[in-house]
Amino acid sequence: MEQSYRFPNIVQTLQVIGCHFGVQPPGWMYPLHHHHLFELLYCLEGEVVQDVQRSTFTLRAGDWLLIKSGVRHRTANPFAGAYRYFNVHFDLDDPEVRSLLAAEPYRLITAEEAASRMLSHYVGELEQVSERNPELGVAGADASVGYRNGEDGREIKHERMAATGQADKGGFEQPQRAHSSLRFEDKLLVQSYTLLIIHDVLAYVREHPGASGSGGRRRKAASDGLGDAGDASLFATEVAHGIEEKLALGLSGDGDATVAGIAKELNMSRSQCSKLFARVYGLSPRQYMSQQKLKLAKELLVTTHLPMADIAERLGFQSASHFSRQFRRWTGQSPSEFKPKHHGGAP
Repeated sequence: MEQSYRFPNIVQTLQVIGCHFGVQPPGWMYPLHHHHLFELLYCLEGEVVQDVQRSTFTLRAGDWLLIKSGVRHRTANPFAGAYRYFNVHFDLDDPEVRSLLAAEPYRLITAEEAASRMLSHYVGELEQVSERNPELGVAGADASVGYRNGEDGREIKHERMAATGQADKGGFEQPQRAHSSLRFEDKLLVQSYTLLIIHDVLAYVREHPGASGSGGRRRKAASDGLGDAGDASLFATEVAHGIEEKLALGLSGDGDATVAGIAKELNMSRSQCSKLFARVYGLSPRQYMSQQKLKLAKELLVTTHLPMADIAERLGFQSASHFSRQFRRWTGQSPSEFKPKHHGGAP
């Protein structure tokens, strides 16, 4: 079959965790915490006070908040009305995407800025999925339930409660667990609309580099500087990109893929390299290498007929059994279980 255009092979991992809608009453508060994933929060109704990276501002209906992984934040509803929201934690193993997402500790997109985009439409589609699956709801003070899809495709229930929602602290009853799962078609829709939401947010970040989007609402700003999760300076970004390139070359067998080796080449300490890299990409060099090895492993399993021993050697594992054990830790499946399920010839 003659082809006029062929898209490149895309083998990437999307994690969607804690995707849910929720309603919180006046007086509710979720204490200071952080996540190892990126977080997107959309205020559907009401308003809440957000404390993020030593900045305090009000999130109002129609506003979006993107929070970088590892950034400490807290949410409180001191207002008279209920707060209704959409929330999702996610991660992608694409370096360019991660670099954009991790450029700032957080990004507030106001309702006015979001109005010209499709964000509210995508959330509406996700609401329809939730309405088609009422059995996934929970009873209790915080009627919010979500799920996450593991990399092996198995659905894992993920239920969210307010910090004060435990009976011994706030008097709320534990919600009843839902035992049903989403239909396969609805799982795909959740993943698809989550990706579209991320796409729209990334488009905004590209169009407004370095803009906080706070619209003058910020009441107390953090001091300018690098800090634990401060804005990545141009120097940090350039160094992190250089580290990423060297790690990628090392993975392909054309260089030293160890952080120690790269640090020595750049006349920096290993700790400095790791901190700069994490500041820009939102994960450590070791986590990055694991993600890239998993990505390459999936690509080789899907697109080639290489023996397992050759794939293991290509990825730097000591043996095929070592590679198989690590692949199972990453995905919950062995390489042989993954390959027949996803392998197919080109049309």
